[in-house]
This record gives sequence, C-alpha cells and structure tokens, in this order.
Amino acid sequence: MNPLKILKSKGIDPNESVLEINREEALERLIEVIEEFCPNLKVESMSKNDLEILLDSLGDTTVNYHPENFHQERAALLENSEMLRKYGLTDEEVNGLDFT
Repeated sequence: MNPLKILKSKGIDPNESVLEINREEALERLIEVIEEFCPNLKVESMSKNDLEILLDSLGDTTVNYHPENFHQERAALLENSEMLRKYGLTDEEVNGLDFT
C-alpha cells in the first residue's frame, strides 16, 4: 500500500501535520501496523472522512501511549475498530491489536 497515493486519491493533503508528523508519515506508520496485525483491512476503500478520523486518532493516541511496539498506532486502530469493520477488519485482528 502506498500512503501518498491513498491520501491523494481521497483529496487529503498529505503534508498536513498529525501532531509532529504529516499525514503521509502517519499513514505510513498505520499501514505498517495494518500489514502486520490487520491484513484484511482495506485502507484504500476507506472514505475520506473515515480516513481523516483514523489519522486524527493517531494524533490523540500519541499523547496517551508510548511508541514502543506500535502502541500508538494500535490504539488508533482499536479506537476506531467499529468503523474499520466495514473495511474488512476482523474480530481476530482486533484481538491481535489489543496490547492491554
């Protein structure tokens, strides 16, 4: 998956910051976790609004979670798990994301 291509296809400015990183970098980090923990999740199918919600969630989790073992990205995916189910996220993948 190519983060820049996905963001541009949704009309989302890839250079807009998500805290200290831009949206392209944020999506790169999320995609790395998605590929490892949620291979059924189809980021390319997400609506612009849902993708922006997910990116904003990453910014929120950066304040609350430490960066080791993808906790910030995993927390953003868990926080939005109900929305992400319509894009292919499975119960098994949700369980694999949980780090508590």
